[in-house]
Amino acid sequence: MRIAPPSWQPDTAAEPEDLIREARRRQRRRWLAGGVAGVVLLASVAGVVAGHSGHRHSRAGSLSHPARKAAARHAVATLPPIPPGIRTTLVLWPAASGQCCGAVEVDNLSTGQLTQSRQPDISLGDYQPLLAQAGSWLVYVGDGATAIRSDLTGHPRVLGPTLFFAPAATSGRVWLFKVQHGMRVRLRAWTVAPSGGRPSQPVALPAGAYLPAIRGTDAGLLLQSSRGLALWNPGSALRLLPSAPAITDGFDATSRRVAYGTRCTSHVTAKDALWEPNAGYDACKRLQVLDVVTGKLISFPAPPGTAGWVPNGFDLVSAISHDGDMIAAYAATRPQGEGQVRLYVMRIASPSRQATPVPSSAAYLFARTAWSPKGTWLLYQGPGEHLWAYQVTSGRTGASSTTCCRYSVMVAVPSRHG
Repeated sequence: MRIAPPSWQPDTAAEPEDLIREARRRQRRRWLAGGVAGVVLLASVAGVVAGHSGHRHSRAGSLSHPARKAAARHAVATLPPIPPGIRTTLVLWPAASGQCCGAVEVDNLSTGQLTQSRQPDISLGDYQPLLAQAGSWLVYVGDGATAIRSDLTGHPRVLGPTLFFAPAATSGRVWLFKVQHGMRVRLRAWTVAPSGGRPSQPVALPAGAYLPAIRGTDAGLLLQSSRGLALWNPGSALRLLPSAPAITDGFDATSRRVAYGTRCTSHVTAKDALWEPNAGYDACKRLQVLDVVTGKLISFPAPPGTAGWVPNGFDLVSAISHDGDMIAAYAATRPQGEGQVRLYVMRIASPSRQATPVPSSAAYLFARTAWSPKGTWLLYQGPGEHLWAYQVTSGRTGASSTTCCRYSVMVAVPSRHG
């Protein structure tokens, strides 16, 4: 973990109504794919009960109008295919049309081969994260925190007897967390490398912190506290992020940047909505991107005519591009009761703060996105619920016959071929 603490305002207590609102927001979350109830893992430190966002969709068949289906099939047929040079393989869970849980779907965009794999064997439950990258490894909830090479070769390795983990700032390492019971409950954390080697010395997380943690960053460990998301380094106090966001308003986090919503309000889809009736979701007036090293905060207002940015949660999508220059996010379209969204992409360093709509990206809650590990290709759900690709720098688009993207987790890794 690299230490570069920015000079932010000190941690301040949240108002009681803020905590109540957050509890209600969590209560409205949809938990696991396929309508299967998740197992909520709770950890208590100094009387604080851990809560966390879950996997808020249940993949179902398309309910589109037949004419729309025909138009979507035509659009996929007439678009060029996703180019093999994208050098990307998607690991999607759960496979089998999103029925919980079992196998993962492996879509090699370089070869066009779509297969299913029993590895990684992800456990049923409402964990966060379920699956994350750590260098050339994938870490997942299995028999404890478990790892397998990102090309899914070799045997899985159990990293530790805990189901709580988070990517570390150092590539190829991962944080593990465990609740220790005794005279008082403590949270302990240490890092390991899936490739092998000695673990780091364990440290005790500070009072007021609880699980799940988000990830290691270049300015400390990003975790939850009773007052909002915060950064922490051993021996120092928790430092709240600006606006003290809740974990449920997260979009994505890397070792350098954290993206989250502010001025968020909770909404519920209509009871007769075609997709996700009576589903709770947030819409945020602003999307903030924080550079954790410099403390620079960039804010993107919701696109005109939309109802606000919709957080998809940490560790479930790739919203920030691999080079940290761009971010993709969905905004809710009106009427809000239908639970429909559209995808936009923004250049983080651009002074215009302009959100560019992604071609043919209308979708239902909660569609997933992923950036190619190299280059500037954005992968997302296009017409006909097929996988589309958009190269931001050139404006090129491509389409695949792969059904997409109503999965709990969507991770892009380098392809072995191509």
